[in-house]
Amino acid sequence: MTVAGSIGVFAAVSAAIIVAATLGLRMFFTGAAQLQALLLSAGLAFAVQVGAFALIAAAKKSAAAAPGELMMRWGMGAVIRLLVLMMFAAVATVMNLPLDAALVSLATYFFLTMMAEPLLLNHVR
Repeated sequence: MTVAGSIGVFAAVSAAIIVAATLGLRMFFTGAAQLQALLLSAGLAFAVQVGAFALIAAAKKSAAAAPGELMMRWGMGAVIRLLVLMMFAAVATVMNLPLDAALVSLATYFFLTMMAEPLLLNHVR
């Protein structure tokens, strides 16, 4: 599968995971403001995860990749996720979103979609 194709498949899988996780999180976060936080977290997580996967997939495809470049890019993706989580805490506070719903959902989306990365990365050729 090409890099673009694998990114498309990852985007579809991530969207399905995020929708399923949102439905599960709605059992705990039932308020309207909490739903808004969940949906905002879902969109942010989707965008960050697809970008991070594209970063990794490009290194996997490259024949001229330096030794350890794939792991370095994977680490960069993890740092990006952590920074986004920290910045989202500040943004959610300014937007008066419930922090519990906003941060738990974003961390959940990041974790669950990260689990799909290695499985889909094996299909990049």
